Formats: sequence, C-alpha cells, structure tokens
Amino acid sequence: MQLNQIKSDRETLYFVLSLILSIFVYIGVAISVVGIAIALIVFAFIFYMQLMMLGSIRGNGVRIHQNQFPDVYTRVQQLSKEMGLKKTPDVFVIQSEGALNAFATRFLGRDMVVLYSEVFELAREQGQNELDFIIAHELAHVKRRHVWKNLAILPAAFIPFLSQAYSRSCEYTCDRHAAFMIRNPEAAKRALTLLGIGKKVYTEVNEQAYMQQIETESNGIVWLTEVLSTHPRLPKRIQSISQFAGSAERLYYPRTGRIIAGVAGLTALGTAIYIACIALFAAGGMIWGSLFAGADALGLEQSLGLETAFETPGETDLMTAAYMGDIEAMDHALAAGDSIDEQDDAGADALMYAVNGYSPQAVEYLLELGANPNTYDDVNSALVLAVFNEDKESVELLLEYGADPSLPDPEGFTIFDATGESTVEDVLESISW
Repeated sequence: MQLNQIKSDRETLYFVLSLILSIFVYIGVAISVVGIAIALIVFAFIFYMQLMMLGSIRGNGVRIHQNQFPDVYTRVQQLSKEMGLKKTPDVFVIQSEGALNAFATRFLGRDMVVLYSEVFELAREQGQNELDFIIAHELAHVKRRHVWKNLAILPAAFIPFLSQAYSRSCEYTCDRHAAFMIRNPEAAKRALTLLGIGKKVYTEVNEQAYMQQIETESNGIVWLTEVLSTHPRLPKRIQSISQFAGSAERLYYPRTGRIIAGVAGLTALGTAIYIACIALFAAGGMIWGSLFAGADALGLEQSLGLETAFETPGETDLMTAAYMGDIEAMDHALAAGDSIDEQDDAGADALMYAVNGYSPQAVEYLLELGANPNTYDDVNSALVLAVFNEDKESVELLLEYGADPSLPDPEGFTIFDATGESTVEDVLESISW
C-alpha cells in the first residue's frame, strides 16, 4: 500500500467537470436579482433544517471524549494526528435502529463524525480494527475536504450520474486512505462486509464468493442502481482494497453484454421519466446552486458563523495567520512580538501551521525569515506532513531551504517511507496531479 495510489484515478476528473458545470449555474443565478433573493430564502431554510438535524444529534447523541468511551476517543485523536488534521473532529454516536452507517459533516465551523450505534458496538464486540477503519474512512473525508467540495459543486447534483460518480470516487479514495492508515487491509475488507450483512455474521462471509457477485449479479438494474448511488457496490470496494494491498487474487468484472441489454430495455421508460424530472428540477437546481455562490466574496461564512475559531492550546496569532495563509496578518503578529520559533502545546510552530494549512505562500514567507525547514511537532515533521498533504509546492520549498529528506519524523517516518519511493525526484512525481 503506497500513498501515491490512494486517490481514485477519476476523482479529480469528476470534480473538475462538476465544478465547471456548477460555475456556469452560479453565473446564471448571479445575474438574476430575483434568483439571488430566492436563493437566499432557500439557503436560510436549508441552513435552518441542517442546524436542527445536527443540533438534535449534538443534543441527544453521545459524544465521545476523554470521559466517555476514552479508549475510542484516544484512537480518534491518534488517527486524526496521524492524518495531519489540525483539529480532532467531534465524534457522536446516535441510535440507529439497526442501520449500519457513519458520516462526516460540519456544524458551525466544526468538523463532525457521526457513528451509528450498530457500528460503534463493534468496539465492544472484538471488532476494534473494523471500527478503526470506519472512523479513519470518515476522517479521510474531513482530511480531503470532501464536505466543502460537495458544497462547492452542489448544482452538479442535478446533472444525472456526474455528482454520483464523483461521490463514488471519493468513497474509493477514503477506503484506501483508511486502509493505509490502519495498516490492516483485511480488517478494512471485513468492515465493508459488515455493512452488507451486519455485525453478527460478517466474519463468516466467504470474501471470494462475495466479490464474485461483481460478475454474477451484473445486469441493467444493478448497474443503474449503482450509477445512481453515491457509494460503489460493496464487493467492488472490497476488491479495490485487495488491489490496493497488492493481492494476487482473481479480479471480477461486470458482464457488459447483460448490462447493455438491460439498459436498452429500460431506455424508453427511463427517457420519459428523465425528461419529466429535468423539467421539474431545473429551476430548483438553479436556486439550490446559488446557496454557496460567492460565499467567500460576500463574507457569508463569517456572518453565519461557519468558521468559528477553535484554537489549539498555545496557538499564537502568527500560527493562526500562517494556517490561513494571511501574510498581512502574519506581519502584524510578528510586529506585535510573536516569534516564528514559538510552539503550541502539541509542539507545532508557525511553519507547521502553514504546511498544515496548505499555504505555500506562508511556508515561503516563514522560511525566508529563517524558520527551521526540519521543524516538527509531536507527530509529524513539516516535510513529511507536506508529502502526506500532497502539497508539492510546499515540499519543494522545504527542500530548497534545506529540509533533510532522510530525517525521520517523531513517528519514525521519512518521505520515502510515506510514498514507497527511493529518490526525492520520485517522491515529487508521486504527489503530482
């Protein structure tokens, strides 16, 4: 399992296509005064409903912390640090009435992971590795900013098949990222099997026979349900992890002939339904797409409190500005007496914050002022973190200013361990788009 093989081959392509289509929708709505007014009303309603749902979860669900299931909380913290998350997301467990699921979301500027009780009970039934995978999968969504990306391309949700294809690619990516983090592909596959059959007998499932269903359960209806779904079929996800782990097992493929025949039989009926749906939802899609149009420019995030600051103990103004990539604020912080060598309670200095914030401009600014390119916190070095973030520009800057590529971080990893490559050139190539 190697870092450069984590991201799904099609994730970036589907995101770019969705973003381009969404931008056209945003422009169309922006030039309409009535469209903006309607969009704001709809946004307020959707925002209210989202707050009510998440407020109910926070009010009634059980929050995992140091005094509530501390073993799970410790594992969430550890996985968050290993993934390079600046903040550990809030984790809640809610009653699921038998459903097996988990999801990542945001609430007033804070990342959240919600676990259904049936999944969480694994931790109490000798399924800790499987639970680690499920938690790491949701943390991977946070790490890769899928929540924000899905908001940005919201209008693409009304383009048949496209947004679902992007979502499925994200699921493949997060499956691999989670398997990579827990270093246990077998547990990852068992966790996905559990989602299909439940937590009582999932260990008895014949994995090979289950993956064979990719081929045997292959027809127009099954194909259609998958392409209209945000998640790939579970046997495909399991096979994807096997491939990622370098397994030599036989690969199964859908039977294309059956699929084409089934789709042809559904085309006439589907076309009529499709046209009706497009007519009904086209106007709604335009309004929906305007919810987040120009949010940064209008300052909506700040006015609605979506970016509430939650500082790490010991975090200085310079660190915060470095994470945000705000050079002017960094100047002010330095003038006020902040030091580039100061560290927070986790051992991170301003340069670590800049790397964690995906801000090459702030990284270069601090390096020019003499920041230590080999700096590290309790978990990562700046160079290893930049590689994990696939931030090629920051990696190149750190190396240019003297970072030692062979120097291990506190966890014992070098950039070569993280990528499976043997030279700096190959490392840079592996994290390039």
